[in-house]
Amino acid sequence: MEWTIGWWQVSVQRVYPTTTQLSQTYDRVADWWHQHLRLLGYSDAYRQLWRKLLNANILPSGKDNLTVCDCGIGTAAFSLAFAQTISATAHITGVDLSAKMLDRAHQQLNQANIRHQICQSDVNKLPFADNSFDAVMSAHMLEHLPNPARGLQEMVRVLRPGAPLILVVTQSGLLGWSIGWHWGNRCFRQQELLAIVRDTGLTHLQFFSFPVGLARFTSFACIGFRRIDNAQRQE
Repeated sequence: MEWTIGWWQVSVQRVYPTTTQLSQTYDRVADWWHQHLRLLGYSDAYRQLWRKLLNANILPSGKDNLTVCDCGIGTAAFSLAFAQTISATAHITGVDLSAKMLDRAHQQLNQANIRHQICQSDVNKLPFADNSFDAVMSAHMLEHLPNPARGLQEMVRVLRPGAPLILVVTQSGLLGWSIGWHWGNRCFRQQELLAIVRDTGLTHLQFFSFPVGLARFTSFACIGFRRIDNAQRQE
């Protein structure tokens, strides 16, 4: 944004935290973050969202031992809700910049007897082979990226053809902007996110609102599937 005032031109440009700053920020809050999400109703809202997606019959079902990558796993609230609602036998691979968040995620997943591994990594450079996972998910991580399209391309790269990518992001609005002011993240409108996600090659894109809680007013979900090309169909 730019303004001209008399002989002066004033400009304001959005600055996003570096990976080091982001890691340090979430290291500082890791000890109380899980309880914070529970008190604000996000843990329950995540479970309700997964039930809504399950009832919509768009998620993979009937397969044991799903391999799932949770990018920006935090303290594993979104993964826990997935395991409790969709698949208790899934193997979760949790990725995060924050070592302390990963420690908490490991504790939570252990207590719930969910098979998992954790990996401290930048989502822009995921240390996994192409076509590695039956599903990739991410809750409130994409909005921290200066270039969300780059992170999305990496998440799609590690998806198996035909597999789903499930995103939850902060939505534009007064509450979303107040969250962004505090945590340094952006907000998305559905059409803005649609344009970014569509460019990654995902198909059958759908948006879902949260059915309950504060998350209903601060967030929305987007689901898409990695395209299957002709060569992959023949295989």
